[in-house]
Amino acid sequence: MIRTLRWEDMNDIVSNYYSFYDELKVDPDFGIIFYPTKPDYESEIAWFAGLYRDMLLGDVVAVVAEEDGRVVGLCDVHRTRPKSELSHVGVLGITIRRGYRDRGIGTAMIEKALELSRDKFEIVRLDVFTVNSRAIALYRKLGFVEYGIFPASVKRGSRYYDQMMMYYKF
Repeated sequence: MIRTLRWEDMNDIVSNYYSFYDELKVDPDFGIIFYPTKPDYESEIAWFAGLYRDMLLGDVVAVVAEEDGRVVGLCDVHRTRPKSELSHVGVLGITIRRGYRDRGIGTAMIEKALELSRDKFEIVRLDVFTVNSRAIALYRKLGFVEYGIFPASVKRGSRYYDQMMMYYKF
């Protein structure tokens, strides 16, 4: 089930995020940006509270995928810079817990997030690791268009990753 974010989703969202640090040990190409060390729980509460507040203020669209009573994915679109000349642009992020990928959840969450973003944003942009060909194919299928490559934008240990920049215009 795809639905909007609720306050009670916090523990599942944090648990999912923490699991990505374990996954990174197995897959160094894992395509999200990490902090050097796993944030403590208090920091995650503060992050979630900010996300939820911004959603209530209308500066974030946030949807989750729920299966078996548990949140397994999050897709959000953040206003680039509220109350500025960039407030018409949103930035999309998406995460899905391991074991729930390749089942259409990402497609469904992005479609719902874009549907809810239509009246809030004129453009939605994202960055994706160029090694993540499956995600790039999905974004293209959903109507995102490449507008550049940011070379060596992510440094993970001694390895650098390029990121493709894409946008979706309503």
